[in-house]
Amino acid sequence: MLAPLISVMTLVLLSAAPVDPKGPTCRSIDGHVACGYQCKSDGRRVQCAQTPQGSCQILDGQAVCFDPPPHIVRIYGSALPEPECKVIDGQVACGYQCATQPGKVKCARTPAGVCVGRNDEIICFDPPPEVYAVHGKDTPRAECRSNGVESACGYKCTTGSGKVACNKTPVGACKSDGIQLTCFDPPAETLCTWGKNLPALQCQLSDGQPVCGYGCTKAYSKVACAATPKGLCKVFDTEVHCFDPPSAQEADPTCLSILGLASLETP
Repeated sequence: MLAPLISVMTLVLLSAAPVDPKGPTCRSIDGHVACGYQCKSDGRRVQCAQTPQGSCQILDGQAVCFDPPPHIVRIYGSALPEPECKVIDGQVACGYQCATQPGKVKCARTPAGVCVGRNDEIICFDPPPEVYAVHGKDTPRAECRSNGVESACGYKCTTGSGKVACNKTPVGACKSDGIQLTCFDPPAETLCTWGKNLPALQCQLSDGQPVCGYGCTKAYSKVACAATPKGLCKVFDTEVHCFDPPSAQEADPTCLSILGLASLETP
């Protein structure tokens, strides 16, 4: 008789244990089950954030959630800026720097991202993880530019040749050959190696078209450039050959880990 009584008391105590309001949970409505954090129901469905840093709310009668990317959570921690949500004509979006057009709304997914609406379209840009890995919470805010016909967002936005284009990183370069507008950005591992001390890209014309990089070398009308400052380019048989040492060997391990890349351990 004593054993069953103990079992019953144990169940009662377990059922009465307090539930962490910030912990994950599951909710159901009309046979639809959702699990995660801060779950909200709009009476038709349930939505849950998938990370503890996510947020959910009811907006215009709709349950909507937003989860920041993992690298943003790691970089900002508790200082993560509060995202916003906007609704237009029944369309809902959450994130940062949201922009609207008739019947459309979009938001950037990171604090330094940007969105712009023009000609019934919305374009958004978020700095890639390597930019956040180098600059952290001081990541420069991206910009958008339009030439009256089309728009582009990113860094160092440039107009030329009837086009508009932007770099993906603050250290990139955009060049025009009079017909096309081309942008160049250093590889992610290069940014993790040199960080804010990365030298400016060199740009030259190769057969009339711009090429950018490091150690640019010309053979007749053709130019080739290395992708990293420690790369080299040599001319053999009238052609330029370039080589880049593996920059991951010298890259900052923290930066690489933010990118989801493993650092190479020295034996």
